[in-house]
Parts: sequence; C-alpha cells; structure tokens
Amino acid sequence: MQTPSEIRLGDLLVREGLLTEQRLNDALQEQRSRERYVPLGHILVEWKILTQKQLTLLLQRNQKQPRIGEVLLRNGSITAAQLEQALQAQREKHRPLGEVLLDLSFVTDDQLRQALAIQLNIPYLDLDRVVLDRNLTRVINPNYARRHLLIPVSCLGQVLTVSMSDPTNTTVADDLSRSTGLMVNVVTSTVGAIKRGFKRLYEEPVEAPAEGSELLDLTRDEESQLRSRYVETVDDKRADAAVRHLLGLAVARGCSDVHMEMLQGRLHVRFRVDGMLQELNLGTMQAACDENAREVISRIKILGKLDIAEKRRPQDGAFRARFERDGQPVNVDFRVSILPGYYGESVVMRILDRKNAPTSVDTLGFSPVIVEKLRHLLARPSGILLITGPTGSGKSSTLYAALMTVYRPEIRILTAEDPIEYVYEQFSQSEVNERIGNTFARYLRAFLRHDPEVIMIGEIRDQETAEMAFRAAQTGHLLLSTLHTNDAISAITRLRDLNVDANLLASSMLGVLSQRLIRLVCQDCRQAYEPAADLLQEFFPVRPAGMTFYRGTGCARCNYTGYKGRTCVAEMWVPNQEDVILISKGAPFDQIRTSSRASTVSMVQDVMERLSAGRTNLEELIRMLPYSSVYQFRQEAGARMEK
Repeated sequence: MQTPSEIRLGDLLVREGLLTEQRLNDALQEQRSRERYVPLGHILVEWKILTQKQLTLLLQRNQKQPRIGEVLLRNGSITAAQLEQALQAQREKHRPLGEVLLDLSFVTDDQLRQALAIQLNIPYLDLDRVVLDRNLTRVINPNYARRHLLIPVSCLGQVLTVSMSDPTNTTVADDLSRSTGLMVNVVTSTVGAIKRGFKRLYEEPVEAPAEGSELLDLTRDEESQLRSRYVETVDDKRADAAVRHLLGLAVARGCSDVHMEMLQGRLHVRFRVDGMLQELNLGTMQAACDENAREVISRIKILGKLDIAEKRRPQDGAFRARFERDGQPVNVDFRVSILPGYYGESVVMRILDRKNAPTSVDTLGFSPVIVEKLRHLLARPSGILLITGPTGSGKSSTLYAALMTVYRPEIRILTAEDPIEYVYEQFSQSEVNERIGNTFARYLRAFLRHDPEVIMIGEIRDQETAEMAFRAAQTGHLLLSTLHTNDAISAITRLRDLNVDANLLASSMLGVLSQRLIRLVCQDCRQAYEPAADLLQEFFPVRPAGMTFYRGTGCARCNYTGYKGRTCVAEMWVPNQEDVILISKGAPFDQIRTSSRASTVSMVQDVMERLSAGRTNLEELIRMLPYSSVYQFRQEAGARMEK
C-alpha cells in the first residue's frame, strides 16, 4: 500500500511537472517489488527522472526527508513496538533516536548507517571492500581525520569523496572544501569500518599485503632457491615487497591474470577481472613498481626459475606461492610468460587458484536444459563430445567439470593438455611438449594401450589428432575435446577441413557444446536504463513491451565497471537421425545447418532468460555473442512478438 508521504511526494512531483502520472505509478510498482524498502525519490534518481541534487533540494524545501525511525521500520530492521519503546526512551533521555536504538540493541551500527544514508540521501559505502589510495594521506592529515572520525576514499578530478562517521556535520565538509580547494562528496560507513580504514590508510606499513586477509608467502623450496641465487639490496627488497603486494591483490580480487608492461619510465600494471583488463588502485606501491621496474621483472623471473640475464628471447616458467585463507595455508600456482619489448620486458602471470577449479557441470552456470543434455551425453560409454568457442570462453573449465562429473573410482581417465591448468587426483594428466615430440596425437596412441574408459584431449588442432580421436571414440572410449569455432554446427566445417571421414564423423559424434562467458551486471549498483535505439534494433524488431533493462552504474565492489562476476551461456547440438544421415552423405553445410535447428538448444533461450532477469545487458551481449546468435535472437524475438 502507498504511504501518505509517498503519495504527497508523488503528487508534488506531478504538480511541478517533474513526473507524469504513468511514471509515478511505474515507480510505485517498482518500489513495492523491491525486497527492501527504497524511498520513492531514490527510485526516481535511479531512473534518471531526477538528479541527486534535485531530490535533495526538493526534500529539504518541502521538509519531506524521512525520519530515521520510519526508514528502519519500513525496511524491516525494527518493529513498531520497538520503535515506540525507543521513542519513549528518547523522550526520557533526550538523546538522538539512533543512539537509543543502538543502546537497546534493536539495530546494528550497519543497519543504522544504511538507514541514515537513505534519510540524508547520501551513499552508504562498505569500506572493508574498498582499496584505499595512500596518496590521499597528503590531502587530509591523520590528526584531522582521527579527530573527526573520517577518511578520504577517492579523488576524481575536482571531487574528493570522504566517508564520515557523522555525515550531518556540514561544517567539517565545508572546512575540507575550503582547505583542499575541492568539492567534497560525503558518504557514510560504520564506525568500525572507518577505524579499520584509518588504520589501513595511515598506520599500516607500505609492505603490507593486499586486502589484509590473505598473506603471501613463498614455499620453502622456492625461498631457499631464491636466497642461493639472489643477493638482496635495498631496491631488491622494495621489488620483493611490490611483487608480494601485486600477487596478494590479484588473488584477493579473483583475477585470472596480471599484466605488467614496461613503458618509458614506468611499469604499467593491469589485472584481468571477469575477462577484462582493469587498473586497480595500487596506492604508493605504484611508485615502488615504477622506480624499481627492472628489479620487479627480475624478481618474477627468478620466482619462475627463468634466466634473468636473457632479455632478448621470450621465456615461460611457473612458481607456487602460499597464502593464508580463513586461517588455513593455501597454495596458488602461477604461470609466467616473459616477452621482450621496445622499452624492456613485459610479464603476464596466469593465476591458477585451486579454489576456482570446477568440480561438476552443475557449478558452471549453464541453464538446466543444457546441464541435463550434457549429463545425458556424459553417461554414454563411447563417442566424442566437443566443446567449442573462442579463446577465453571457458572451454577448459567445462572439460574439467565434465571429467569430474563422469569420474567414478572404477574407471580410468587420461588427459593430454597444453598446458595442465589444474591438477586433479582423480585422473592421470600429461602435458604436451612438442619440442620433445609429445604431441596430442602421440599421447592418444599411448593412451589406447593404457586401457582407459575416458580420454580428454585439450584441443583438436591437426588432421592426425582428429583422425585418432574419432577412431578412439569409435572403439569404445568416451572422448572429450575442444575446437575453435564460432558456433556448434561450425564444428562440422572444421572437422571436414581436417579431412575426418564422413562416416566416422557421423557415427562417433555425440554432440557439440558452444559456449561464451558473459559478465553479470553488478547487483550492488544495478539500475534500470534505456539502451540506445540502434543497439535495441540489433536484438529486437521493436521495443519489447514490459521488459526492463539494467546496467551497473559503478561502485567500489565492481571497481566502478558496472559488472561483477561471469556466467556461461551456451548452445547444445545433439545430432538427430536426419543430421547423421546428412553428415554421412557429405551433404552441403547449409543443408546440415538447416536440419540441425530442430536438434539444437539455441543460445537465444539461455540469453533471453539472463536478460529478462536483469543479470546481463545488451552491451555485454553484443560484445560477446557471435553474430549468428545475435541474428537468431532477433529472428526468434520477432516471432514471439508476432504471436
């Protein structure tokens, strides 16, 4: 039900021409659908009907700022009886209601702060998730910050963001604006989070590892080898501290790779998060990297057991580091690749964190219909299942998950990989090394003499491997492998190019899974928006009625990208009898493609579900999906609308 204050605010906006009756009804319906109470004005700001400043001025002018008790009651933090008891105690003690509620243990500091943020129309920030820039210590000195219980959070352009324990103290914000010459943006956090942030920003030494909760240490073997080969100087110690900081930050943020590029006079460090390169805030550690760039590269080369004197040729290596996670030591593997460049060597470190190793196809994020078909195919005793997609689409993770799904103690599983990414105890893994002749094809020959039930080949990339893989699948083995194709049906073209016999292809192929990894809209800063008209036309013949599109505005949790996490979208082709006949006859590809539509679970259905749920958006889909899927999406969307 609409409350009187909501009706009055809505009527006021309509009367002043800032809102239509229809948009007001839409906003009120959106408000009722939210799990937690959100003021009507905040929803209108999310929808960009009002600006933050317009809303603040409107509330102040009409004295419509919600009371703190009212906000806590509406979002379910307290009951009406508790509010009445607190108000009675407030009248007796003559203290702010928030303090009384805390004393009575009716709310936590976190709940009170979030309600205060709603009341004052300012952001609430979880400081424990924010990487603080130590350069900001020059903007606000520690004595002033300690006295007023505040810390600087960021400085972008001429805007200084400050988290204050008492955001109502406008005098402090005005003082900061005058002393710094910057426009001060006030946010609030819990007292405990501000104190912990103060300690991180002003008191902890520079060498402290990233994120505090995960401490980097080298394994004993690597530490002893380092000491025997490396005479440390002051600069070397700073380089070592920088490397430890970078690796700790990368693992804590869930990065897949660390990129370090030598430029003129500095080291450009970026982290791949959710498939995209990002620049994370390194604070004063950036200066340490710039000033000791060559020492940092040398330190990484020694960790990877590479030749530090060789600077003209590419090199590859690996090392292991130990972290403390939840009080337990955890080993994380790193693959290192060194590449010479104009200004010096560049480094890419791939992070292979065991906690990210897939354990089942159920955990990959596929839609239920895809998982069901995949499990059905993995139950077959023989045949070949192919996973396709471009580099970085998660094919290896799907292979590992599939192997863990079929694993039973009574079967033998053998793999040939280039390289081995995760080590599993449940099956025997071999690494391809073409320099000594250990190719995929050679391993396949050897595997057949070891009596396996299941074989995994990292990639089918040549004619010999393709022929042997299909023959192994025909002789009673379940074989899993990958191909680089844009969609599932294109696997036929690729295998024909590799001269695989048509009858062998038709009789052995169980199915093809084509997949992509798409980023998810950050749920902490998600808001409704209207996509560009030309982008909408790529996917829909006309604007779909009743569909709300979402995007992330950017927050500390998603590093201001608007996206947090990734999931798989896929299409699954399981050849039916008609497909098999066409393949064995060597029919034209277009004819097979037309036939396959009846036996394919399209990516369109998977994508539409994620889009309708607000988990992704059109910008991400146009970036990641193959054009054939986008075209099919538009065709199927048009067919639905006609119905």
